[in-house]
Amino acid sequence: MNVCRQCGLAGNTLTCLVKYGELPKQASFSVSTMHEGICDICLRTNVPVCEDRDCYYPNWNLLQKSAWRKAMRKSVNGGNNHAA
Repeated sequence: MNVCRQCGLAGNTLTCLVKYGELPKQASFSVSTMHEGICDICLRTNVPVCEDRDCYYPNWNLLQKSAWRKAMRKSVNGGNNHAA
């Protein structure tokens, strides 16, 4: 799965809040596999993306259901939210 930095950080934060009841101890991560591509979460194109292992394997199901993801996709689609 390819994810941009914003989605990776959001996924990691949401997973830690649900799983442990607190923010992640490390907010940022060292990314080892950045390349230009499409984020599988927000669908932005031509952005630096990494693999989900670089985001500590967040629970993507939590992010898929979130209003944050819908807002990100809406901004990508210029207000047309058909992809969400």
